[in-house]
Amino acid sequence: MTRTKEVEPGSGKIPDYKSHSSRLVHSLRQGYDNVRLKLANARNKIKFYQIKTRDLEKSRGKYKKQVMALEEKINQLEKTNKLLTNDIKKMSEKKTK
Repeated sequence: MTRTKEVEPGSGKIPDYKSHSSRLVHSLRQGYDNVRLKLANARNKIKFYQIKTRDLEKSRGKYKKQVMALEEKINQLEKTNKLLTNDIKKMSEKKTK
């Protein structure tokens, strides 16, 4: 809360402050610097999470390709296994005859 009544922005009127102008400038400058620091921290966090997201998507794509290749290999091995089990059944049937 301020001790003086705020003036309309853009009116050009300067309110009567009780504090010395150098203190007011220092206070306003400190507030400005604090806002800039907060914005810089927020930008850094956004950049960090953008990079992290990009890296995770890249990694996910890599592992997705590996999984698809392994699933294809599993399918091929299952087909080979079925063929071999059928061959074994045929051979065992021939021996029993």
